[in-house]
Amino acid sequence: MTRKYSFETKTINGQQFVIAEGRGQSSEPIRVRADWIESDDMEGKWEDLIKQIVQPENIDQIDIDEGHGGINRREAVEALAGAAVDGETIVSSEQQADVLVEYLADEDIVDIEGEELVLFRDPDEESLNSAALMNWAALMSAVIESIDEHLERVEDAKERFQETVDTLEVEQQDSEERLSKTAQRIQNLGPGQGVPDPDTLSDDDRQEYTQLKEHYLYLQDIEKAKSENFVENVSAGVDQIGMAIERLEAAREAYDMFHSNTRKAALKSSVFPEEALEFVDNAGSLINELAGQEESQADDVADDDFAEMIEENHGEVVQEQAAETENLAETAEEAAGFKR
Repeated sequence: MTRKYSFETKTINGQQFVIAEGRGQSSEPIRVRADWIESDDMEGKWEDLIKQIVQPENIDQIDIDEGHGGINRREAVEALAGAAVDGETIVSSEQQADVLVEYLADEDIVDIEGEELVLFRDPDEESLNSAALMNWAALMSAVIESIDEHLERVEDAKERFQETVDTLEVEQQDSEERLSKTAQRIQNLGPGQGVPDPDTLSDDDRQEYTQLKEHYLYLQDIEKAKSENFVENVSAGVDQIGMAIERLEAAREAYDMFHSNTRKAALKSSVFPEEALEFVDNAGSLINELAGQEESQADDVADDDFAEMIEENHGEVVQEQAAETENLAETAEEAAGFKR
């Protein structure tokens, strides 16, 4: 490990801190909390740090190759600087974050190889200590949280899509007849045939003309949706999303089991749970897939203006959302060891 600091632990006002001195440097000592290296009967306190490092915005930077996983030390430092756990800031500067990263390595919780912070070791190739097992549990926990956040977004989008379908299905039942009647009411406001000039109407008639015109355009949107099979396309996409959500939820339940069993193995200084080995093999593709799910066109579909929705081909957006969710579900199933 490339060491940049030497460490000394001190108790200040009843709390333990580690004081870092830069090697060969005349800079001021840097102080960070020392209790991050502690563990109890349930978890290692440093797991919260690992989870911060592998959050979705950083997680695609991790390169897991046959179970060896790491992140560039600089990337880890940037992830920790200013981050908070349970509302409390971990460290307030990148310099403190850099000290904390090396302190974890000094305590054999992680490794530093050159410029890489090694977080995970291959359970097939070596006997993992409790800290290494807990790091895998921290990654599983981060993945579970990412899936939960994605499921919430997709389920919200699915509800909005379904509301659109339900509204259109009701409106389409007699929209053509209402369109004709509304057109006739508009014509009846004028003195003769055709659409009247609103400037020639009385104030009351002009107000009614404006309301009828808006309603006529709305009914036109409904008819356009009908002619372009908008409802059918959205309905099919909603069904696909629903099935993909169920698959993703099933994989998430498997990760919960992996997380629990991995932590139990850490507490007992046991071997990595065999049923979680598929997670190790597929974690790289899974976290990359999750990172790519952060933004979705579905988040923008919450408009009752059917004309705008149809013009922007939101039926296709629903299909794309369904395909993306299915791809994520398939990747998650592979990491859960589900055979299809």
